[in-house]
Amino acid sequence: MRNTLSILCVLFGVLLFASCVPQKRLVLLQDKPDPKDQTKADQLLKTFDLQRPVYTLKPGDVLSLKVQTTTPAEYNFLGQATTATTSSDPVLQGYTLDAEGNILIPTVGKVNLLGLTTAAASSKITEALKPYLSDPTVNLRLLTFRYTVLGEVVRQGQLTTYQDDINVMEAIATAGGFSSYANRGQIKLVRYEAGKAKLYTFSLLDDNTIAQANFYIQPNDMIVVDPLPARNIRENLVANVSLTLSVISAIVLIVNQLVR
Repeated sequence: MRNTLSILCVLFGVLLFASCVPQKRLVLLQDKPDPKDQTKADQLLKTFDLQRPVYTLKPGDVLSLKVQTTTPAEYNFLGQATTATTSSDPVLQGYTLDAEGNILIPTVGKVNLLGLTTAAASSKITEALKPYLSDPTVNLRLLTFRYTVLGEVVRQGQLTTYQDDINVMEAIATAGGFSSYANRGQIKLVRYEAGKAKLYTFSLLDDNTIAQANFYIQPNDMIVVDPLPARNIRENLVANVSLTLSVISAIVLIVNQLVR
């Protein structure tokens, strides 16, 4: 019986060891697999040329428009809320680009912003306001930069950012970061463009990912973080084997008592 129990304990130990996650699978942005001297904090390790995207406005985008001007308050038609709604939702208080890419500004009328960056759109709105307001300064912000993070993160769901140049690591950090069994080497990105869903995969274990174009996400992107095999081993195989070993051990003990 002792030999049987010893074998069972060894098998359980092997399975438990198999469920452990190697450190190499957890460390982000690795340059080389073996750690070197980490004490030189001021030493530049690498430089990357970033492929930072420039987002251009599309129909359906919602913008927050705030205008500062020297025009007296009683004549400043944009001095109050951007819409008549009393909702606290900033999207409902913003300006929506219609199918042609126009926003409708009180008194001014339609201003077409289709295909413009937020900086170029701010300049165009400023020029449109000059006949009506003195020294207008426009602060324009995109309100509908939404993305979804699913899989092995702390908080799955749809998130909103007011940045237009957020990268994958920042997006995952906003979702609470990786879970214990996140496969940092298998990140999927689903992007919707021109009526198609495009799937990309990359690894955050490789520091060269920083230089890739898809390191920066776009509105409506979906990030999926796959689990490591260790999760399935820990949650399913180890649990089932533990139950099986317990049953076998109980049977062995009962049989041993009966044969005595």
